[in-house]
Amino acid sequence: MPLKLFLATLLLTLVSSLMPLRFAQVNAQRDPPSKDTVIFSLRKFDDTQPIYMEPIVIISGGKYTAPPVDADEDVTKKFTSTYFRMGRQYRVVFGGGDAGTLTVQKSVEPGCVGLGAEATAETTARLGGQVKALAVSSEKIGRGKSSRRAPTEEERAAALEVARWVYGQRGVGAALVKKMQTTNLTAIEIDRDGKVELIGSFNIEGAKNVMYSLFVIFEPADTGKFKAAWHWYHKGAEDAYEDRSLLDAVDLDGDGIAEVIVDGYYYESNDYIIYKRTAGIWRPIYKGGGGGC
Repeated sequence: MPLKLFLATLLLTLVSSLMPLRFAQVNAQRDPPSKDTVIFSLRKFDDTQPIYMEPIVIISGGKYTAPPVDADEDVTKKFTSTYFRMGRQYRVVFGGGDAGTLTVQKSVEPGCVGLGAEATAETTARLGGQVKALAVSSEKIGRGKSSRRAPTEEERAAALEVARWVYGQRGVGAALVKKMQTTNLTAIEIDRDGKVELIGSFNIEGAKNVMYSLFVIFEPADTGKFKAAWHWYHKGAEDAYEDRSLLDAVDLDGDGIAEVIVDGYYYESNDYIIYKRTAGIWRPIYKGGGGGC
């Protein structure tokens, strides 16, 4: 073989062998692997605003850790530069299933305490008002079809009947119970068994701005209707205000049963609560994130 042809062939072989390594290095720099999974809330305040995303929880080794909302500046900057990097993409999850892709636009400076960013999304979830969704950094969480929908009229009527009963059990008088308002009621399959659960938030406004807030996870009952499998109740005026509202439900730990992720609202602040059903019993397993003044 002529010397020039031999050298050209040798150079081409060397370049080809180095290309996969080079591209692997570039990809590692662009999106480094991480053992942590971050779950974000997604909401739109109105149609003119971009999507607002906020970290709910960091999952690592089966442990649930709050994001560094009020940590030192160097810690929050590291989190922001990693997870709110412009152009970084996440999977959108709605109703426990795939719902599109989210792209970070820019981080947002909190008014007091918090971590947030603006984003755009190509998603089947119709975000707005009480309809919110999740973004996840995991490729495993929230795979499959969404099971979230509006309840039927029959389901709604059955849920309202149970909610009124729960208020009564909490000592709220019949006259006030008649004033009950539904903030949100959603149908979703918690364990993908073909039987729908309902998740709802209700409020009663009493005298002197006292609010009676109720959050209920409804499960199918033997009667063919629903029962209150879990409920949270709070009575308080303006500075003692508390409320709960469904964010979404998704299987976080791979056991086949979706955890229910909830917005917690307070006077000038918010956080997130995760409920899990174990051996048929619901309980809160995490509380954190959010922000406020």
